[in-house]
Amino acid sequence: MAQSQRELSPYDTGARCEPKLWQPNGEAVTEVMRSGEAEGIGNVDFTNDEGSTIVTVHVSRSDDGMYTVHLMPMWSDDQVRVELHRKMGLAVIEPCISRPV
Repeated sequence: MAQSQRELSPYDTGARCEPKLWQPNGEAVTEVMRSGEAEGIGNVDFTNDEGSTIVTVHVSRSDDGMYTVHLMPMWSDDQVRVELHRKMGLAVIEPCISRPV
């Protein structure tokens, strides 16, 4: 009788970085807010298959109503590419094209 093998997820194979929330639940968020360290709320670390953080991400809304995706690379900046998937197509932001503001 053959044993069935568990199907590997993209996280298991290393094809995708795994998300790790900074605050795992509402109670943890409330505690952070009370401490005055609210800057970390909503941050998500994405880790590689070795458990190292590759990038930290959060999304905020500005006064003008625009949403901003904040990417904080924890790996070499030249190993991070941003792809914006839209109905009208794909926009790719390469490290060599980006500019500081």
